[in-house]
Amino acid sequence: MYRHGSTSLAAYSPDAAAEDSRLARNEILLYFAQLIRARADLPGESILGRLVEMMDDDVQLELDELLFNCYSLLLGGDETTRLAMIGAVKAFSEMPGEWERLRRGEVSVAGAVEEILRWTSPVLHGGRTATVDTVLEDVDIAAGDVVVVWNSSANFDGEQFPDPGRFDLSRTPNRHLSFAYGPHYCLGAALARIELTALLEALLEFVQDMSVTGTPQRVY
Repeated sequence: MYRHGSTSLAAYSPDAAAEDSRLARNEILLYFAQLIRARADLPGESILGRLVEMMDDDVQLELDELLFNCYSLLLGGDETTRLAMIGAVKAFSEMPGEWERLRRGEVSVAGAVEEILRWTSPVLHGGRTATVDTVLEDVDIAAGDVVVVWNSSANFDGEQFPDPGRFDLSRTPNRHLSFAYGPHYCLGAALARIELTALLEALLEFVQDMSVTGTPQRVY
């Protein structure tokens, strides 16, 4: 499942076939469809079980809605948070002064989590289709147009973040858009913060210093 999740969102080279991404997404959806069918009569106490129950209660989720919710929860809880964790270790390795501030207790773990989310911006962008004609910042947008928001650009906006190119664990306020905003706010935001907090607490307990021993390679 890790391989399918990773392939559905990114690739390790620019010449990867688009079909690989589509096939990976289909494999994930097929997996959940089979799991939902198996849990239909006995949902259980898991997240999936709760979602299956919502097909029969007042919410009345359709099957495709349930599948896409499962897909989003899987990728949000695995792929993006994992990349934020990797980016955090890389940042601490390259800027050991911030790691030392955290170790000495000069900055809080909660504040560090928010700056890691801003700094790594694991979801670079997101596309949405306009449902009605509208005007945004003097730009005409017609119904059916695809509009892209660049979360990574917003998180380094100099008008919102003083010295945005500096990794600062004590940055406040830190109104980053790593989880998007409004109706599209990430469902897994609370889980991501819990996971990042657990990582930092483990690093503080077991790690004294960090260094990069090779050349990091970004996914394409």
